[in-house]
Amino acid sequence: MFSDAQLNGLYRYGISLTNDETLAYDLLQDAIECYLKMDPARRPVDGAGFYLRRVMRNRYIDQLRKEKRYPHESLEDGGDSLVSMAMPDPGELVIDRQMIESILARLDPLERELLHLWAYEEMTAREIATQLDSPRGTILSRIHRLKKKIARFDLGGDGIREGAGT
Repeated sequence: MFSDAQLNGLYRYGISLTNDETLAYDLLQDAIECYLKMDPARRPVDGAGFYLRRVMRNRYIDQLRKEKRYPHESLEDGGDSLVSMAMPDPGELVIDRQMIESILARLDPLERELLHLWAYEEMTAREIATQLDSPRGTILSRIHRLKKKIARFDLGGDGIREGAGT
């Protein structure tokens, strides 16, 4: 029903949400179970991946809410200044695995999800907005703030420290 490539992509999406392999596997299993329990006539054929990512995201947010750890985004952080949204080609970036793990550990779940969809899945801001049911401008602002946050990390030396370049 699902190819190995599809399942691996969904699993990586789960890891981007949870930053935990076991929780990612559980989210994927829950989403597939939910999909299989649907009436076959109502199953999205072309958008199965979209549907499964939506289920995984909603289940994860529900878990965070239950634990009262759901991160809130302040509307005051955005500012009104115009920002260049020129984005580098993710395929041209070469970062070692330890550095990536260190960066991901410093990000909250919503930032990890956004980074995964934008950099790994190479979705456009419009596609991400559709996936997350958010306005495109909000997604662009979140990408900009994420890029600024990562730029503040000191990526040299033997670890990551916040505050570089500030």
